Amino acid sequence: MGIKGLAEGIILQSIEDLWSENHRGESIAFFTGTEFSICAGLAGMNLPDQLKVLNLVKSVVGNTMKSMVDRESFSQRVKRPAKSARKACRVAQAVS
Repeated sequence: MGIKGLAEGIILQSIEDLWSENHRGESIAFFTGTEFSICAGLAGMNLPDQLKVLNLVKSVVGNTMKSMVDRESFSQRVKRPAKSARKACRVAQAVS
């Protein structure tokens, strides 16, 4: 494998890392820094191809962040009532 294959592998791994919570930050830093343009140049990508990849990354990051916000807001909506409220409910059920 030559330098071109290595650069392509780095780009592909960084795209895959967007779905990993542990590596997402590093991947975003790769695409927003100079590292992506260096690897893309070594891989022989022209500017329109680089823009396609960056738009894909932007889309994935936007969808992932939206999904994370949706999950967080859902977990906040379905929180269990406070212990005292649950206890009061059990007492009310026992009296009924």
